[in-house]
Order: sequence, then structure tokens, then C-alpha cells
Amino acid sequence: MRVTSFGSGSNGNAFLVQSGATALLIDAGVPIRLLRAGLKQAGVSDGQLSAVLLSHEHIDHVRSVPQLLKYQPVPFAATGGTIEALRTANASWTRISAATALIVGDMAVTPISVSHDAAEPVGFVLQAGDVRAAIFTDLGESNGDVRSALGEATIIVLESNYDERLLRSGPYPAHLKRRIRGPLGHLGNDACGELLACQIRSHTTEIWLAHLSETNNRPDLARASTEAWIKVCGAAPNVRTVPRLGASIVWDSNETQRRATQASLF
Repeated sequence: MRVTSFGSGSNGNAFLVQSGATALLIDAGVPIRLLRAGLKQAGVSDGQLSAVLLSHEHIDHVRSVPQLLKYQPVPFAATGGTIEALRTANASWTRISAATALIVGDMAVTPISVSHDAAEPVGFVLQAGDVRAAIFTDLGESNGDVRSALGEATIIVLESNYDERLLRSGPYPAHLKRRIRGPLGHLGNDACGELLACQIRSHTTEIWLAHLSETNNRPDLARASTEAWIKVCGAAPNVRTVPRLGASIVWDSNETQRRATQASLF
């Protein structure tokens, strides 16, 4: 399995998950020019996606859907609530439901219900062989299904949206701060770290901290918080922050396995 980020934040979110000939786009919130360029660099030309999976209808996750339809005439999968909220014309919609798996090419995809202020939001668990990716970019609080998904994942993409001190002293109005902190808002650094510390297992090799606020967070603060929390677990996954627009990061399970094999030789 290969996971590529094309950006994560309030300006746009999009991830590509590949296994064999299967290429799934998770959300399409980054500008179409950046999205097409990123797909091409990852070896996915126009018309070569297997499907597009949408977590919810907020603009930073669906911004490029209308334009993407022109270049990727593939199924677009979303919950009924998301489909109704979008009402995007000309898409070939596949209706998905939380906790009900679907098979797309070489991968099994299971939507997981999340707590967020959208019509019917979900995160995703994607499995190819014994490799699992858990992707949750927007959630105000965890639930049992989210925790189980994190515990089974090889790579975790999890929201670490805000630093409490920066949010408290920052410029946002009080009502927006309450929304961000609330159970239908976003996950902060401490909540993210604590959740990971309680759930990750030794088979988790990579953690990506996603959807960092440009105003209320910094990559070094998010990473330091998570690393401090998981230090007590005994697990030692690689922790990275996902850049906002304009830069991508990649994780490849084959490369991870090769590094582990080489390390064992010494």
C-alpha cells in the first residue's frame, strides 16, 4: 500500500491510497491544478482513479469535485447525507454506509462514523492484504469504532487541529472557539495524542498528524505533543505532520518492510 498526501488543512484536504492497480482518492478539497499534478506525479493520469471517496461535504474536502468529474469519470462514493448535502450533478454516486465494507479493486474500504458538524460524516479504513490505513481528518471526539480502527492500523492519519494555548489566546471569536473545541468540532493536540497513546499497537509504523490549523497550531507543537503521549506506550512509530497545500508526503508499506528487514540483519 502507498499513501500520498496532497495537503491537509482548512484550505483543502486530499489523500491518495494505492495498492496494485487500485487508486483511491480520499477527498478532493485541494485546488484542481494541484490535485491533477499530484495525481500525475503519483502515476495516476486522468481517468485512472478507481474511485473518489468523500468524507463529508465541507468545502475543504470537496472543493474540486465539479472540476474533477471532467478528468476522472469514476464512481464517487459518499454517505447519503453527504450526497444530499452536495447535490453535485453528473456524478456517478455510490452510496456508502458506516461500518459497511465495500471492495474496490485490490482494497477493502470501511467507512467509520465520526463526530463532526456535517450531514453524515465518516472517516475511512482501507485494507490491502494485512496492511491497513486509518484516515480521520475531522472529528470533535472519538468513539468506539474510531478507537478500534486506530488500534488495527498500520498507518494512521489523524486530526491534530489546534494547540489549546494558541486557540485560547488567538484571534477567533468566542463562538468559533467553542465550536472548534466542541464534540462536533475538531480534535486538539492533547486529545489526539491521548487517543493515540490509548490505541496504537506495535504494528503501527507511521502516524500522520493532519488538518493542523494555520492560526491555532504549529507542526512542532503537534508533533511534540503526540510523541510525548505515545512515548509511554512502548511503540515507536514514525510521526510526521501533514503539510498544508503545496507539499506532499508519501508512505509506502514496501519501503517500511524493507527498512525493518535491513534493521533486523544488524
